[in-house]
This record gives sequence, structure tokens and C-alpha cells, in this order.
Amino acid sequence: MKTRLTYIALVLLVSTSLCQAQETLNANDPNTFIFGGDQKSTSLSVDILPVAIVDVEPDPGSFGSGGGAAADMEAGLPVTGGTAGSLDNLWLNFTHRALNYQPARIYVSTNQPVPAGMTIKVQIISVGAGGDYPKNPNYNQITLSQADQVIVYDFANGYTGDGLNNGYQLSYTIDNPGGASLPAGFEVLYRIQ
Repeated sequence: MKTRLTYIALVLLVSTSLCQAQETLNANDPNTFIFGGDQKSTSLSVDILPVAIVDVEPDPGSFGSGGGAAADMEAGLPVTGGTAGSLDNLWLNFTHRALNYQPARIYVSTNQPVPAGMTIKVQIISVGAGGDYPKNPNYNQITLSQADQVIVYDFANGYTGDGLNNGYQLSYTIDNPGGASLPAGFEVLYRIQ
């Protein structure tokens, strides 16, 4: 019996000396956080999705025909009314967040050919006060066609603010001496790329 107790005591002594205890950090001693413990670092990468939104805003009450004023017009939708006098108070608004801060441009084009004998021109005539964006417009008059043409030059991330007096004020000029009609579904398109 004495040999058995000596053997058990010896096994307990050997097994205790071979065990390793987990390190305990003393919360009252900040040095143990910096110099002790299981220190590791983990990197973090966050991908932010790019955003590109373009919108055209008219002056409420000045756009439309026969008193049926439209509250707003979205870029890419066809013009459903208006006179030459009401086509100079449209505002091009945008929001843009690029992947890796890649510069972008705003292009204008039509989705169909402009009818023979008709000319449609668009021009940026002023820049609004709202938003946070680099102001880099093309002030030249652009004759619209199906070919993409730059209306706003290279810019980085930014936003113009929404609505009137924000972004770029557009003026349209339509020369139609023969009285040609626009085809059904004709659209002026603005695109950020």
C-alpha cells in the first residue's frame, strides 16, 4: 500500500510539472496588454461600392405644356413637353463615388438619331453653389447625336446637391426649320463613366 501511494504521489508530481498554465493578464497593469499575452494583428479591408447617379431637375412650374407642370424630370427619360423658353432652366445633378478614386466624366448623347433637318444643342451655362465636387464643365455648345460627347470633364468623387441651383445649369437650343417631329421614345442620355 505504501508503494502504491508513493507511486501515485510520484505520478501526480510528474504530471503537475509537465502541465502548462494559460497566461493571465492583470487588468490593473496595462503593460501586460502591450508586452504580454498572445499578441496578434489582424488586417481589415473594406470594399466600398461605386455609385454613379445623374439627374436633371427643372424649375417646378416652368416645364411642361398647357399648364401641366412636371415636378421633375429624370435623366434618360424623354422630354414630354416644353417650349424653347423653358429649356434653359434645367439642372444636371450628380452623385459619384468611384472605385479607388478613379476620375470620371459625364457624357451626353441621344438614344436615336436626331431627325434630318433638326439640330438639338445643349450647353452648360452656369455652375450652382451646392454640393462638394470639383467644378470642371465643358462650356462649349454640344450638338447632340448618338455619339457620346463630354459635357463634364474629369472629376473625382463628389456630389452636386439636389434640385435647382445645384450642379450644372443646362440650356437646350432646338433648330427645326422644317418642323420635323422627334421619333417615339427619343431620349437625351447623361452617363457617368
